[in-house]
Amino acid sequence: LLDTRAGRNTGVPDAARVPDRPPGRVAVIVAVAGGGGMRTPLMISGLIERRARLAVERVVLYDTDPDALHLVKTLADALLVRSGRPFALQTTTSPAGAFDGASFVITSVRVGGLAGRIIDEQVPLAYGVVGQETTGPGGWAMALRTIPVLTDLVARVRRRAPEAWVINFTNPAGLITQALTASGETRVVGICDSPPALGRKIAAQLRVPESAVRLDYLGLNHLGWVRAVWTDGADRLPEILSSDDAIRAIYGRPLFEPGEVRRLGLLPNEYLQYYYHHDEVVGRLRATPRTRAEDVADVAARLKTSALEAVTRGEDPLPVYEAAIFARRSSYMATETGQRRDLAMMGGHVEGGYARAALDVIEAMLHPQRRELIVNTVNQGAIADLDDADVVEVPSRVGPDGAHPRSMGGLPVAVRDLVLRVKAYERATVAAALHRSWREAVAALALHPLVPSPEVGERIAGEYRRRHGPSLGYLG
Repeated sequence: LLDTRAGRNTGVPDAARVPDRPPGRVAVIVAVAGGGGMRTPLMISGLIERRARLAVERVVLYDTDPDALHLVKTLADALLVRSGRPFALQTTTSPAGAFDGASFVITSVRVGGLAGRIIDEQVPLAYGVVGQETTGPGGWAMALRTIPVLTDLVARVRRRAPEAWVINFTNPAGLITQALTASGETRVVGICDSPPALGRKIAAQLRVPESAVRLDYLGLNHLGWVRAVWTDGADRLPEILSSDDAIRAIYGRPLFEPGEVRRLGLLPNEYLQYYYHHDEVVGRLRATPRTRAEDVADVAARLKTSALEAVTRGEDPLPVYEAAIFARRSSYMATETGQRRDLAMMGGHVEGGYARAALDVIEAMLHPQRRELIVNTVNQGAIADLDDADVVEVPSRVGPDGAHPRSMGGLPVAVRDLVLRVKAYERATVAAALHRSWREAVAALALHPLVPSPEVGERIAGEYRRRHGPSLGYLG
């Protein structure tokens, strides 16, 4: 999982200085807000692996949880020692100074922690509505807790690093990115690992290099579809859709029936299962005594204990971390589909997921030749059915001057109404947070297509307000 080939133990002492950067290269400083997160060591490993291309001089991890930050630093230090310390690492629990001179600030913040996520997932299920951290009511509650915190954090970034690019992975990524742009932020790109992961699976099925595949992918974060698969100038989506085996292989698990995918004429993002099979998913979630958030919390607790015990015994903590990451990944959407992910299918590359998505954007922004990546960015006419100011998830040319979305035309008829409804909900939720209005927030939740009625939405909202307490107290 963690790459050791590029970072062999060179015998360099722990206190070795950071190597001089190549002549003519500007110092690259990466700050991570939410740096105590469980996946941060993957980011550190990815930066080590790409050190020749990125020439990062310093990484700063900022988190308000000192225990989580201590654990991540322990793991990151083990990686850096193994690789000869190619860059300096700093950690801090204070935002003062965390972003000074940063070139890039990666935001991966979870307001309320995993305890908040557990509430987000539990509450809707009691009302027969899907409980998921980014989709439906759970995403609404998470966004409302997060928007004031993240807008304040990015304002701090601007005071200390006015030219920094903000790479947002804070969920729900599209909605949060829209909140930042609505607040006047222009140097921000939202990322998600789902679209590039789907692209890699498609390339594997077609037996072509990932770089040889160009996707026509369009929609919103966690609400997108592949409309065409281009290789050597030919669209191979019809070939994929004609084969049940190909469709099953791409998804790996029973997310969608081949027949329904064929009728749709598009390859849906995995999160569309919550819309297309809502009642079935809710039934499985309600039949399971624990939410995934509770499972993730247990994995994190075991990791903390086991990794620190390994250090106390003088052992390498990285194998413990690798086992924890595999446990977390294999449980992803396991309850919803009734099947755990096959670890062999997941592969062992360190940069799968969020780390790779973030580092691809950073690498593209550091080089003059733009690279096409699927990101969350301001529409600017890319999807004709949506407002120019809306944040969309589309292929974009990413370079030093930001992300420039490719023109995608109109939405397919089969998905247009759903996208418009979800975007209306997103706009209203952002407005409610920025206006600090509980009334607007409840009305926004009622717009979501997974909420069966305004009455149910109001009851769910009230329960969230009761259980989350102060984090929603700013909404008057």
